[in-house]
Amino acid sequence: MVEMLPGGNSNQVYRQGDTVIRQCGPSSPFVHALLRFLAEKGFSQAPRLIATDGTTETLTFIEGDVGNDPLKPDMLTDAVLIEAAQLLRRFHDVTQQFVLPQDFQFLLPKQPDQPHEVICHNDFAPYNCVYQDGHIVGIIDFDTATPGSRIWDVAYAVYRFVPLMTDQHCIDQGWSVPPDRAQRLRLFCDHYGRIDRTLLVDTILRRIQALVSFMRDNQFNEHHIPIYEEDRVFIRSNREALEAGLFS
Repeated sequence: MVEMLPGGNSNQVYRQGDTVIRQCGPSSPFVHALLRFLAEKGFSQAPRLIATDGTTETLTFIEGDVGNDPLKPDMLTDAVLIEAAQLLRRFHDVTQQFVLPQDFQFLLPKQPDQPHEVICHNDFAPYNCVYQDGHIVGIIDFDTATPGSRIWDVAYAVYRFVPLMTDQHCIDQGWSVPPDRAQRLRLFCDHYGRIDRTLLVDTILRRIQALVSFMRDNQFNEHHIPIYEEDRVFIRSNREALEAGLFS
C-alpha cells in the first residue's frame, strides 16, 4: 500500500511500508552523499538512502509524528527544545568531517560571508523533525543542506523552535500562551554551545531576510513572506530583551 505523506514543499512524498519514495532534484547527489556519510558515521537520526535511479530516491521511513502546525503539547516542552539543540549539535559535529567535492549542486545558495564549518541543514524546524512520545527521534528533508557556519543553522533553528515569532504566530504554531522567548533562546544555546552569542540576534535577522530574498527571487512560497517579515519586526522590536536573556 502506497500512502502520500503530508508536507513536501517541492515534490510529493510517498510511504510504502518502511520506506519513503521521493523525486530527485538538482541537489540530490549531494544529499545522497551526505546521507551515506551520516550512515557510515553511525548518525542514526537521519533517513538512510536505500536506492536511487536518478529520478526517484528510496529512503528508510522514521516512525513517529512529524511536527506540523499546530504542534502537540508534548512537542512544545523545554525538554524537546533541549533535545533539538543537542541533536543539531551532534549533526554539526559529525558533518565537520564530511569531505565536499567541488561539483555538487545545492538548492539554496551558499552564503559568501559564512565560513564552511559544518553542513547546515538549513531547515531544521519542528516540521522536519520526527517525534515519538514527546521526544525527537529524527531529522528529515535534507534538500536545502549546504556548507556553512554553525551559527547560520542555529539562527533558523531557534527562530522555529523557541519560537522567535509574534504572539499570533506562536498561537498558530500550537501555543495556548506565547512562551518566554528569551528564556527558551538561552536554553537552546546553553545546550547547543559553541557559538558567539553576541552575533546571534543579528544572524537570525539576516537568516530570515536571506530566506525571504530566496522566496522572492525564485517565486517560491511567496504567500509565506508576510509571516517572516512580521516575525523580523518582532525580533527587532524585542532585540534588547532577547540579547539580555542570552547572557543572564
